[in-house]
Amino acid sequence: MLQVGVAADSVPEPVVGPGGTVIMSLPDAPPLPAPEIGGPFGRYQIIRRLGHGGMGVVYEAEESDSGRRVALKVINQKLSSPADRARFLREGRLAASINHPNCVYVFGTEEIKNTPVIAMEFVSGGTLQQRLSREGPFPVGRAVDAILQVIEGLEAAQAVGILHRDIKPSNCFEDASGNVKIGDFGLSISTLPREESNLTDSGAVVGTPAFASPEQLRGEDFSARSDMYAVGVTLFYLLTGKLPFEGNTMPQLVANTLEKRPPSPREYRPEIPIGLARVILRCLDKHPTERFKNYAELRLALEPFSSAAPTAATLGLRFLAGVADLLLLSLLGMTVTLLGFGGPFEMMNRFLKSPSNIWWFMIPWLIFMLLYYAICESRWGATAGKALCRLRVLQSDRNYPGFGRALLRAVIYTLVPLLPYWIIAGADPMKFATPSAGTYLLSLSYYVLLGLLFSSARRRNGFAAVQDLVTGTRVVSRTALEQRQSLAVSDLQPAGLETYPTVGPFHVLQSLGRGGEVEWIEGYDLRLLRRVLIRRVPAGTPPLPAALRHISRVGRLRWLAGRRDGEENWDAFEGVGGQALLNLVDQPQPWSRVRFWLHDVAEELGAAEKDGTLPPVLALDRVWITREGRAKLLDFPAPGASPAAENVGRPRPPIAEPASDTRTFINQIAAIALGGWAAKDQPAAMVSAHIPLHVRRFLETLPSLAGADAIAVTLGPLLRRVAEVTRLRRALIVAGCVAFPLLSSLAGIWGMSMMQNWQRQNPDLMALIQVLNTWRAKNMPFVPKNQLPSDQLTGIYIAAHFGGVITNEPVWSGALARMLIQPDAREFAEKSLQQYASPPAEELQEAERRFEPIVKQVQPGGMPSPVLMSPFVLWITLLIYVAVPAVIAALLFRGGLVLLALGVTYVRVDGRKASRGRVFWRSVVAWSPVVGAVMLGGAAMTMKSLPLTWLVLVLMIGLTVCSLLLPGRGLQDRLAGTWPVPR
Repeated sequence: MLQVGVAADSVPEPVVGPGGTVIMSLPDAPPLPAPEIGGPFGRYQIIRRLGHGGMGVVYEAEESDSGRRVALKVINQKLSSPADRARFLREGRLAASINHPNCVYVFGTEEIKNTPVIAMEFVSGGTLQQRLSREGPFPVGRAVDAILQVIEGLEAAQAVGILHRDIKPSNCFEDASGNVKIGDFGLSISTLPREESNLTDSGAVVGTPAFASPEQLRGEDFSARSDMYAVGVTLFYLLTGKLPFEGNTMPQLVANTLEKRPPSPREYRPEIPIGLARVILRCLDKHPTERFKNYAELRLALEPFSSAAPTAATLGLRFLAGVADLLLLSLLGMTVTLLGFGGPFEMMNRFLKSPSNIWWFMIPWLIFMLLYYAICESRWGATAGKALCRLRVLQSDRNYPGFGRALLRAVIYTLVPLLPYWIIAGADPMKFATPSAGTYLLSLSYYVLLGLLFSSARRRNGFAAVQDLVTGTRVVSRTALEQRQSLAVSDLQPAGLETYPTVGPFHVLQSLGRGGEVEWIEGYDLRLLRRVLIRRVPAGTPPLPAALRHISRVGRLRWLAGRRDGEENWDAFEGVGGQALLNLVDQPQPWSRVRFWLHDVAEELGAAEKDGTLPPVLALDRVWITREGRAKLLDFPAPGASPAAENVGRPRPPIAEPASDTRTFINQIAAIALGGWAAKDQPAAMVSAHIPLHVRRFLETLPSLAGADAIAVTLGPLLRRVAEVTRLRRALIVAGCVAFPLLSSLAGIWGMSMMQNWQRQNPDLMALIQVLNTWRAKNMPFVPKNQLPSDQLTGIYIAAHFGGVITNEPVWSGALARMLIQPDAREFAEKSLQQYASPPAEELQEAERRFEPIVKQVQPGGMPSPVLMSPFVLWITLLIYVAVPAVIAALLFRGGLVLLALGVTYVRVDGRKASRGRVFWRSVVAWSPVVGAVMLGGAAMTMKSLPLTWLVLVLMIGLTVCSLLLPGRGLQDRLAGTWPVPR
C-alpha cells in the first residue's frame, strides 16, 4: 500500500509489487520481536507465514488453549511508533465491528512481547489473487459470483460506517466452500463519529494505486463509490488477468489512471458479455457521480451474469412486452401520419389516388420497425417493452445478440406474420382497405402465424419461440435477488461501562434470560467496541468440545473465549443481536423471511453432517434469528427460548419434541414459522398460510427430499422468486386490465373529434353512412326487423337526399367512404339512386318521417361531445374486452392473461388453492362496479349530464385506490374469501 505524508526529501523511490501494490519504505525504526515459524508466540503456535502487507505480516497460527486455527496478523517490525501501533490496532477494531459472512471475522487484538497482533478467522482457500495466479482468468460466472460476495461484504461495512479503501484480489479470501470474504481493513476509515476515526496523515494518499480511484489518487474525499471503482478494477482483473491501467513507473501509472479512458475488458477477452463490460466500465468512470448510485444498483446490474442460470421469460410477460412495443410503434405511426399527411383518412385518400405510393410509406416504416428491434436488442438487450417488463434477449454466452442476429429475429417476428398480406394483396395493398369478410380473415391470419411462431415454446426449452431457436437466442427475466428482511431489535446503548459488572474481560449490558442454572448475558468488549453473547454456566460444567470451539461457519455461533476456574464459568460468543425463533412465532412470519431461515439452517445442517459437528439435539428452541435476518443453529437452548426461562414475559405452550432427523427438523421450523404456535405440531404442508403455490409444492415434497443438502439445493431457486403479492403488483394487475380500455377511450376521443370534424366538412356523407348502417342492421341477430324501415323506404330516402354524395367521385371513392361503408351497402346505395329516382310523394314523406330522427343524430351538434362520451366508452370497452373475458377465464382457468403474465393466483383464507367457483365469484364481485358504471354512464349519456358522467369516473377511481391501499388484499378478495399469492 502507498502512504504519502512524510517529508518530501525523505520519500524513497517506490517499488511496484505484484498485482499493482506499491510498497514504500518508511524511515528506520527500532525493530519489534518477530514470530519464528514453528515456535511459540505468546499463546499462539506459529505454523507458517501466509503473506504480508504494508502494515504487517500474516501467519497461520494455533491458539494454544483452545486449539483453534487463526490468521495472526503481526505489525510490521519497522512500524513501532505510537501512531503506527494505534493505526494497526484501529484496523482490528474497525474490522471487529463488522460481523458478516463475506468479511473476515476478527476474534481479538492484543499485544504480545510489546508487539500488537490481530487474531482473525483463518480462511483456508487463499486469496483471489492466488487463485488467478494458479488457474488464470476466472470464468465469467465465477468472477461475478465472487464480486457479488465482495459487494455483500462492502455493504455490511458501509452499514456500520466503514469504507475499505483497499479492495483488490489479494485482500479477498476464499474459504473451503468457495465463499469470498473481504479482509485487510488496514486502510479503512470510519464515516461515523468515533474517536481516532482517521489516523492517517493529513493529505495522505492511501491504497493500491492500480486499484485506487482517481479521487483517491488526488487525495480528495472518499465515498462508497471510491470502493466501487476498486470493485470494477478487481472484476476487470479477475476476468482478464490484466489491469485497466498499467505503467512502468509509479508516476506513469498514476497519470494513466487520471487521464486515460479505461479499455473495455472485451479487448482482452472478447467472450465477456457486452452488458457485463458496460457495467465494469461504468464502475471505472473517472467521475464518481457517473458510477452506480449504490451497491444495490450495482448488484442488480451484475446478477444476470452470475453463474446462476437466468430465468426464462414466461409467455405472459413476453406478450405484455410485445403489446407495449406495438403500442409504442402505433403511437409513433400515428404521429407520422398526423405530421406527414394530416390524418389517417387524408393518407388513405392519397394512396387511393395512386396505390403505388403506399410503398413509399410502408417500406420505410417496415425498415424502421426492423431497426427498432435490431438496434435495441443488439445494443441494450431489450426493446422498450421488454425493458418495461424486465426482460433481456441473450445468446447462450449471455452476450446481447449481435446486430445481424437481432435483425434476423426481427425479420422473423415482424415480417413472417405479414406474408399473407403481401401474397394476396400483391402490388395493391389498398385492395383490402374496405372492410369485408376477406379483410377479417386476412387479419386473423396475422395472429395465426404469430401464434405458430410461439408454438415451439416449452418450459423445457426456456419458452423458446421459432425466432429464438433459429437465432440461438433466449428471452430471460431480470428478476433480482430479494434481500433479507432485518429484524426490528432495539439495542441497549452502552454508557459508563466502567461501572458495569464484568464477566471475564467483558462488561455486562443486560441479562437476556435464565433457564435453570444457565444464564445468557449481553456483554460488551471495550477493546474491540463490539457486543458479545455470554453464556454463564454452573461450576463443574465441562468446557465446550474442541470441535464446537473451532466452528467458524456462518450458520453457527462463533465461540470467542471461555473460562472454567470454579468461580467463573462462562463462554463468550459473537454478539449477533436478534431473537430466538420461538420469540418470533407468536404471529406467523411471512415467507419472504422464512425462506432465508430455512435455507440457512439447511446449509448448516448439511455442512455439520459432513464434518461431524451436528448438534446432539435438533430442537426449535435452538434456532436463533439475527438482526440481519439470518438463522443460526445453536448447540444449547437460545436465550429466552425455553418455556421455563425467566424474563419471557408471556405464557408459552410446550414446544414440539426434538426432531429425529434433519428433514423433520426443517419441517418443524417451516411449520411453526409460517403458522405460528398453532402449527407447532402440524406438518409444514398443512399450515394455513398465504404462501406462493410453488412454496406449497415445496413443503409437500420436503419430507421426501434426500436430506439437508437436497433441501438447501431445492430452496436456492426459491430465494429468487417473488415471495408475496405487494401493493405494487396489485396495482400492476389493475393497470394491465385498464391499459387497453384506457388507450381505446383516448383513441375514441381522438376519433370522435375527427368524426365531428368530418361531420362538419361532409355532413351528407356522414348522414348517408348512418342510413346505410341502419339498413345493414337487419342482418344483425336480436334486432327486431319489423321496427326497421323497409329496403324500399331506405332506397327512396337515399335517392332523394344523397345523390350528390354518390355521384361525387372524389367523396364517394375517398378513404372515408371506403373505410366506413361496407361493399354491400355501397352497391345498395348506387342501385337505389337509379331505381328510386322519382318516388311517389307519399312514400318519400314516409321515408323522411322514419329517417329524420336517425339522421339527426349525426348532424352537427347531434353527436355527444367527446368529453361526455369518453368515460362511457371506457366503461363499455372495459366491460366487453376485459370484464367479460376475465369472468369467463376465472371460471375456466382460475384467472386471465394479466394474472398469468404477472404470476398471480388466488388461495382461500386458509392458504389452500381457491376453487374455480370461488375465483369466479371473486371475479364477479371485482367487475360488478363496472356494470354499474356502464348503467350510470348510459343514463348520463341519455341526460347529457357531464357532472354525472365524471362523478361515476371519480367514484370508480376512488374505489380502486381504496382497494389497493388495503393491506395484503383488496376489497373484492375480502368479500370473496380469497387471497392473492404468487404462482
